[in-house]
Amino acid sequence: MLTPDFQLKQDENNLTIIIIAPHARVTDTEIFIEDDEFRFHSKPYFLRLCLPGNIVENGHEKANYDSSKGIFTIVVPKESPGEMFEGLDMLTSLLTPKSQKLKKPVIEVIKKDEDEKVEEEAHLEEEKQEEEFDWHVEQQPYKEKELLLDGQTYGFANQKSGIFKRLQDEVYEIVDLPNPEHCPPADRRTMREQAETEKFDPDHYM
Repeated sequence: MLTPDFQLKQDENNLTIIIIAPHARVTDTEIFIEDDEFRFHSKPYFLRLCLPGNIVENGHEKANYDSSKGIFTIVVPKESPGEMFEGLDMLTSLLTPKSQKLKKPVIEVIKKDEDEKVEEEAHLEEEKQEEEFDWHVEQQPYKEKELLLDGQTYGFANQKSGIFKRLQDEVYEIVDLPNPEHCPPADRRTMREQAETEKFDPDHYM
């Protein structure tokens, strides 16, 4: 999954989340709102934010997609109107799962004469904590990639560019990659691996 570039703005009543996702599949977009957690999923993008205050889904939320720019603008009401959220510019903190923020080192002193049951319980508790942590997809803040003046290169030895500009109407029928002229190699690889995983059929090799 790709972590999209995003920005946060606020006023007294609402939090506005601007997500830049030019290769998103708009028809598959999902948005989740609960307390201080916001989740956005639109293949190949995934964004989970742990906010410094609570937001609420009460029918007044709004979402808009600008297809020419590939930008989602999502406006969500605050649970407590007038509350100002602090630290909206601290992207790494916003991307860190709540379970990881609260997780503390577990120090246990086990006496030599205690039975194995204590060790087993400690082991099960540790596994439970690991499973809860692994439930969240790891995210890294978006880093702007260097764009070539003539667009991205592709094909054998990356010697080709501009070919799909001449096939504007037909490109979506013959190529799975959206907007190939401006899709960086790292994003192409991520989307390819995701497509391979989704379409893999083990019965084909039986």
